[in-house]
Amino acid sequence: MIRRPVIIGAACLALAASVLHAQTKSVPRPPAQPPGQQPPGESAAPDGYAPVPQWLGQTRAAVPARSEGFKVETFASGLNGASFRFLADGRAIVAERDGRIRLVGTDGKISEPLEGMPPNMYARAQQLVFDVQPDRRFAENRTIYLTYSVLPDGVDAAKQRTPGHVHVASAQISADNKRLDGVKDLLDAEGTGGRLTQANDGTLLVTSTVPAGLGIKSEDWMQPQQLDSLMGKVLRINTDGSIPKDNPFVGKAGARGEIYALGFRDDQGVAIHPKTGRLWASEHGPRGGDEINEIEKGKNYGFPVIGYGRDYTGKPINNDKTAQAGMEQPVYFWTPDIAPSGIGFYTGKMFPAWDGNLFVCALAGKSLVRLVLNGNHVVAEERLLVDLNARIRGVNEGPDGALYVLTDGMGGKILRLKKS
Repeated sequence: MIRRPVIIGAACLALAASVLHAQTKSVPRPPAQPPGQQPPGESAAPDGYAPVPQWLGQTRAAVPARSEGFKVETFASGLNGASFRFLADGRAIVAERDGRIRLVGTDGKISEPLEGMPPNMYARAQQLVFDVQPDRRFAENRTIYLTYSVLPDGVDAAKQRTPGHVHVASAQISADNKRLDGVKDLLDAEGTGGRLTQANDGTLLVTSTVPAGLGIKSEDWMQPQQLDSLMGKVLRINTDGSIPKDNPFVGKAGARGEIYALGFRDDQGVAIHPKTGRLWASEHGPRGGDEINEIEKGKNYGFPVIGYGRDYTGKPINNDKTAQAGMEQPVYFWTPDIAPSGIGFYTGKMFPAWDGNLFVCALAGKSLVRLVLNGNHVVAEERLLVDLNARIRGVNEGPDGALYVLTDGMGGKILRLKKS
């Protein structure tokens, strides 16, 4: 099988319980690693590992028979982007890794950073802001949501690796487009990072990652399988931070009510399927095993019990188990790594052959991956923008029907792919 009106008093009680839990629970982190030192015998380089898929086309799909010609234009440049989204009026909103949010006009002009960012942001984090999402009714309420890093009270950052917790907040952009007003912290999601999007029902879907990287053994971090931890999960909250009463683990003893799905490592891209309304996510594996998952309510996606990657030592994770009853399979996976980041579905009219396709940004793979879908199966894969030799961070369809991609790093660009 492929993995796929609230009572105010009750909502307030659920939120209060969630806040109390986050304040009292000790969330572990690996010890700090000496700067510039790589653990001996560990590497992220390809090693020839090629796990057997569960069905034909779950990996290494054929090249599509039909493609589209396009030309590439620079829409905006000089960004240090983590993610971007479009507003209904054609402007883009960009979250920058160094803790800033900017607006990009339809002419590509980049605004000054918006003032009034969350005051509890962890200024020394490797990445301060992870994602930004305008509310579905942004034209009326000017509300945005963001995920960002916060250093918990009492934590000695010098002793922990990635000590920050990913938090979710809401805010309103001022009428003059210069600042954030009414910043409200909604959730301590516990993880080392996270992305978010807004579901069709208005709720927020948030990913929360576990510590990962060289020197970290996957099987030492079982939080993705533990219902009393928010790490390694997809979470679902209302826009005021309360817990939806129809979440799958609400009322279950020992379980956090925010959990929507479990068993994830490091989700770096999220998108809502335009037809089904389901969440799709891209997930970093360790050494190989990058995945695309279709997320279904209450399902378990397996990490670190099952997966298609190995640890950075080259050793198997859980005896190379790739399937187990009660755990969902990825729609698609890559070995070796492409380091997937942002993802987006295309439904525009400019490129008819791309209609319904899923586009996946590749960091290590330095390309834009086009996945042709038949329902929730991948039937073909094409690599685009390879000639740019650039790490690709984000992708979205623009209001004009063109496809826009965000390149990684300082001096990053938003590029427009339009009909040639």
